[in-house]
Formats: sequence, structure tokens, C-alpha cells
Amino acid sequence: MDEYLDEFQDLIMEASYSDPKTIVVKFRRGLDTQIQNAIATMPSGRPSNMVPTDWYTAVRTIDQNRATNEAFRSSYRTPSAAPTPSCPATFNTIQFQAPERSVNHQHTPEELLDF
Repeated sequence: MDEYLDEFQDLIMEASYSDPKTIVVKFRRGLDTQIQNAIATMPSGRPSNMVPTDWYTAVRTIDQNRATNEAFRSSYRTPSAAPTPSCPATFNTIQFQAPERSVNHQHTPEELLDF
């Protein structure tokens, strides 16, 4: 993005453009569509069409945020396979049986503590 900004500013000087609105319009037309849309549709803090330097700053910010987000997304890896159990197989095969209880028999508190 810095390269585009440098080239654009050089061309503006060579062409002797001085009207800020014309500069912004030409700058926006040459921008990457996603960046131009992101700036043009900002709900707040949108740069003025009369201040080219505000557009240059916004483009740098959007581009840096995009690059930071891409770096974040590329550093996050989803697991490719289910993890293998780390405990021995014998732990996976142990079965526990609950003590048998009579459906009709009501246990006393002492009996419950003996389990």
C-alpha cells in the first residue's frame, strides 16, 4: 500500500492537481476495492472528501489492520485429527458397577454412609 501511496502522490505532483476533491476522487478510484469500501462505509471517523491526507492515513490504518488480522488468522491452526488418548488402555476398559439396591427398601442414613 505504501508503494501505491508514493506513486499516487508523485503523479499528483507531476499532473499539478491542486483541487483536494479531485485528488480524493482519483485516489479512491485507484484503491483496492475492499479498502476503498471499508473507508467509504465507515460509520464514524470517515475521512473527508476534501482532505486527501486523511484518506492516506485511513488507507494505511486499514491496510495495517488487514495485515495484522491475516497474521492472526494464519497463526491459528485447527486440529487436523482427533487427539489420541494419553492414558493407558487399561483405564479405558475398567467398568464400575453400582451397588445393588432394593427398589422397595428405604436406606437409613447409616446405610448410605457405608457405601
